[in-house]
Amino acid sequence: MPKQPVIITCAITGHRTNRAIAPVPLTPEEQAKSAQEAVRNGASIIHLHVRGDNGEESLAPERYYEAISQLKQIVPTPIIEITPRGTDKLAPGQVKVERGNLVKISSAMWGNQPELKPEMCALNLSTRNIDENTVILNPPNDIRDQIERIYSLGLIPRCDVYDLGDIRVALGLLEKGILKEPLHFLLILGSYSGIGATAQDLEYMVKYLPEQSHWTALGTGSRYNRLIAEQAILLGGHIRTGFEDETYVSKGQKAKSNAELVANLRGLCEKIDRPIATPDQARQILGVQQQPQPNFASLI
Repeated sequence: MPKQPVIITCAITGHRTNRAIAPVPLTPEEQAKSAQEAVRNGASIIHLHVRGDNGEESLAPERYYEAISQLKQIVPTPIIEITPRGTDKLAPGQVKVERGNLVKISSAMWGNQPELKPEMCALNLSTRNIDENTVILNPPNDIRDQIERIYSLGLIPRCDVYDLGDIRVALGLLEKGILKEPLHFLLILGSYSGIGATAQDLEYMVKYLPEQSHWTALGTGSRYNRLIAEQAILLGGHIRTGFEDETYVSKGQKAKSNAELVANLRGLCEKIDRPIATPDQARQILGVQQQPQPNFASLI
């Protein structure tokens, strides 16, 4: 029986990585070029945060529209996954506060143009400490409201889970009919307050996922991601990389681009003898429909 292809997601920018750490793409034009190079090297999903003209994270719908327009024009084939996560700059106190559902997803993020609509949206499910100075808040009502918006707009939610408790939250939402099958998960291992990043930790999380669900595994930082990616490939899952998640291709060697990070994991798939999914194959595996190709002349 042929082995199922591995879907590689590339998180090209993130909301925290800066140019002092890595040559992260910041403008819509840079993001589109970086996405194109990542797809050429094996990525089939592009996970998208956007930045403002000053390089800082942006929550403006028009900035998402600019970035998605550029991506679709230059590299129309991959699945686009947007994220509503961001920093709550109005939060009081000394602790930095992020909110997983700070952005209320709306069609303005793709300029109300159906042809530009992304296919997936990241969904945070829990409140937790991100590091010693940062907390992410996700009140249950915010989660439920965001899920309703995601489905009403025709997108697929992808659940971020940091430990078994997050999986239980997702299963509870499924039982109540708020989430729908099949579920899509990003298993995040090795974070500050989440599960560890060993092969046993990943096996433990996978054991509790519904049988028909789709899952991708991510080890936080270059220290963990290759180990977790290798184990995910062996277990039949999918993998993720990109400057949001890691900046090194090997010990002491910084990545020059997102494409180099993708190629690094592609080599791991080839070593283990699992094929790489094309964007079309990723759509088939995940049940994601191909959007009509935009006529950019009519969108100007």
